[in-house]
Amino acid sequence: MKKLLLLTLALMLCLPTFAACGESRENADLPPEQQNSAAAGVPEIAEEAEPAEETAFASPELPEDADFGGTTFTVIYPNWSLYEFYLSSEELNGEVMNDAMVLRNQTVDEKLNVEITFITKGYIDTILAEVKSAVSAGDGVYDMAVTHCINGLQGLLSSALIYDWNKIPYVDLTKPYWNQSILEQLTIAGVTPFAASDLLIADPNVVWFNNDIATDAGIGNIYDMVLDGSWTVDRMTELCDRAIVDLNGDGKMNAKDQYGVCGNDGWPMISFMYGCDQFVAEFVDGVPQVALQTEKAASVMEKFYKLFCEGDRAYVNSSVNDRYIPFETYHALFYYMSLSSMEQYRTTEVDYGIVPFPKYDENQKEYVSLNWTGLQCVPVSCRDTALVGMVAEELGYESKKQVLPAYFDNLLDGKIARHDETRQMLDIIFDTSVYDFGMNFSNQSNFLYILPDLMRAKSADIASYIQKNIKMTTKVYDKVVRAYEALGSE
Repeated sequence: MKKLLLLTLALMLCLPTFAACGESRENADLPPEQQNSAAAGVPEIAEEAEPAEETAFASPELPEDADFGGTTFTVIYPNWSLYEFYLSSEELNGEVMNDAMVLRNQTVDEKLNVEITFITKGYIDTILAEVKSAVSAGDGVYDMAVTHCINGLQGLLSSALIYDWNKIPYVDLTKPYWNQSILEQLTIAGVTPFAASDLLIADPNVVWFNNDIATDAGIGNIYDMVLDGSWTVDRMTELCDRAIVDLNGDGKMNAKDQYGVCGNDGWPMISFMYGCDQFVAEFVDGVPQVALQTEKAASVMEKFYKLFCEGDRAYVNSSVNDRYIPFETYHALFYYMSLSSMEQYRTTEVDYGIVPFPKYDENQKEYVSLNWTGLQCVPVSCRDTALVGMVAEELGYESKKQVLPAYFDNLLDGKIARHDETRQMLDIIFDTSVYDFGMNFSNQSNFLYILPDLMRAKSADIASYIQKNIKMTTKVYDKVVRAYEALGSE
């Protein structure tokens, strides 16, 4: 009966094929409340506008006769950011993204004969405490944990509360539904304590632009700049100069006037540095080190000093409440914030678009988007690592197959994505999504905030900043490396 129900749901949902930071000194951007469109009784199945060609990719290599007898598989997660709306759902309601998550879970349940349950105990600080409690009790209450991108990671690792993903049977982190940046940035001496599959939707920041202002300023097609590789910090600075307008004519530039770029001078600004392919940490002989003691890093800070601190190009603020400057007020040509914030602009009449953060220069090979979503880990108290491995693989695979297309459909809805080029921009942004050891193990400090800190101080003096912070950061890195080594020796 269960198999028949699942098949029926799958056919109903898939008739129209799918098309193709938290506590960071301030709370992360949150998407708006999910809209429930289900009527009483049988829920409506979401409809798609255009069928699309299905893309094939490698599937999990698991035993065909895998059967876990209906056991419950429990995932604990924090009530934070995209997890609140785009991690899992229990009931069909006719909304594309919601129903895709329901069908994904049911598909994995049916395939492995399990019952997947997602639970939360609160905000991001609860994960370390809950996993520690579960390990102490040895009760196997949690099979997998989903974390914040920074909070609690060092504690989970240094307290020996989690497994190395490479020791979890059946898991293949090289599969396309696992983020490959993890293998470069969060693996040391062959040990990978944290991973991220497509179960966790990437949450990058992006640069928004007001196309009406761009047209009035004679700027041209910004999408073409991205595609031909000329979208750089210098080009953005040049375009900002052309957008400055004293709207109220009082001869002074203030919050009522029009700027080149507006935004928050906290964690969202950090993504500009990564757009220049400038990471906080780099690996030398397999060991993480601070990556900021270079001429390029100094040049990056000088470029952003020019953009944010010289003249009247930028208007930035530190207030969480003022983070979103309404496009309809025409305050800026560019604005930077999380991609997940697009939902709140469904009803605006302003013609806007999104692009990745600008490159350092045209010699930079590709755009880079820092991923602010969290990570997955396996508590050492889990009951069965083979169960964890198979479910984790299937959840990643089915998320890539079913949920990601639905998420893109939601973003590409005409009320959110206003231009045909949006899909190309999203592909670039998601394809270049990266993690960074220096961000994930930053403890909300240790050079992660070097760009916003310097811009607030109206300074490009990176040398003094490094001298002040290098000793403490090196100690943190050394401690994390020792924890990796201890986990690898178990």
